Amino acid sequence: MPIDRFICLAAGGGIMAALLFVTSHPIPQGWDKFVHFAVFSTITALLWRGTNGRAPIAVLLAVVVFGAFDEVHQLFLPLRSAEFLDFVTDAAAAAVMCGLLFMRKKTLCAESSEP
Repeated sequence: MPIDRFICLAAGGGIMAALLFVTSHPIPQGWDKFVHFAVFSTITALLWRGTNGRAPIAVLLAVVVFGAFDEVHQLFLPLRSAEFLDFVTDAAAAAVMCGLLFMRKKTLCAESSEP
């Protein structure tokens, strides 16, 4: 496995692990969904790159399942709260990013196959 793909997998996994240890966050009211979308899009893109785009369903499922786990995990943290809309935002970020990367991959493949 090339080192850049390994680094992407490690970074995506590292962000996921770090999210489990965040006990409070200084995100201003009204920006939390934007931050959720940005973070989970980034995780999805890193895992996609780490798998070289060869496991799109696995990447999507991994990020969505982690989003659900993260929200359930927050039920047990004193300074955090779980919100269904946060999970929906996380899942939407994963789906949108996978869709964009999948379309980009198809476009690149079509361009490279032209004579």
